Amino acid sequence: MTQTISVVLATFNGERYLTEQLTSILRQTRPPNEVVVSDDNSQDGTGRILDRFEREAPFPVIRLRNAVALGFRENFLAAASKATGDWIAYCDQDDIWRADKLEKCGSFFDEEGVTQIAHQAELIDEHGNRIGTFTQGIGKTCVRPSLFYDVWGTFWGFSMVFRREILTLIPAAQRFIDYIQPQHLIAHDRWAFFLSQSLGLTVEIAEPLVDYRQHSTNLFGSRSRRQTQGRAAIHSKNCAYIKATEGMLDCIRNLPGDIEERFPAFRRDKALSVLSAALRQVEARGKLYESNLHSRFAHLGYLLLAGGYKGAHDGRLRWRSIGRDLAYCCGG
Repeated sequence: MTQTISVVLATFNGERYLTEQLTSILRQTRPPNEVVVSDDNSQDGTGRILDRFEREAPFPVIRLRNAVALGFRENFLAAASKATGDWIAYCDQDDIWRADKLEKCGSFFDEEGVTQIAHQAELIDEHGNRIGTFTQGIGKTCVRPSLFYDVWGTFWGFSMVFRREILTLIPAAQRFIDYIQPQHLIAHDRWAFFLSQSLGLTVEIAEPLVDYRQHSTNLFGSRSRRQTQGRAAIHSKNCAYIKATEGMLDCIRNLPGDIEERFPAFRRDKALSVLSAALRQVEARGKLYESNLHSRFAHLGYLLLAGGYKGAHDGRLRWRSIGRDLAYCCGG
């Protein structure tokens, strides 16, 4: 039986670019089985554009509208909760999909153990001019094993297609905090990435299947979501990583008892081991940030010797983390 796919689109005051995105969905060589749209109380012409799309689409369009704005995280997850497809493709309101995006991703749906698919993107400016390529570290088309990536990593939502079932395993309200913006729960794409890479295999497609728009009003650009911070905020930020990683461990512990039967690539003991190692690392770095000026280098040396800067998932040295902590130690 052919597996089905739901496009999950979150909108908010998106009238400027939304028509281009919706047109690119209509032009898919493999049409979606449905599009679920959640509008976050837009005050512009977004609703009229969606009305026209609903009339023209040859597939079902499910519409939600929030009376009070939820923010992009909860808006995406609210839409995803109404999807019925076997797979979900997150969709931003201001990008342009290549016509074969769903077809290319869908060609991997029947691969055993695969829980997510991600691809490269072209960067475009406000006028649609190409300004670069966003590889997301994808260098070749291949299949990656579970827990291949940094536990705090992600692919960007617009580039992800993942099994809908993963979102049914843990209620969205019980997800861990966002370690980048800890006043919120983890973002929709990071949540899907965490579950997907914990539970199964990831397909990387080394082709740009989306034109990812860069402009002054989009929520995030092509650069990392990390923000440059002063030294005073470093300890607080590390505490957020500790709390988030503790939450990741709780999520793995709370997965259903039959989870390894449903997801053959998942190993609970391995996931707990990797996340526990990651937690020990951020806890140890917290002691560095709590230390006085004279003992910082001793803490840094201990971390280096004890493997505190090796990736919990792959054992490779995290040179950026070493550089940041060295700068911290030298900062007075």
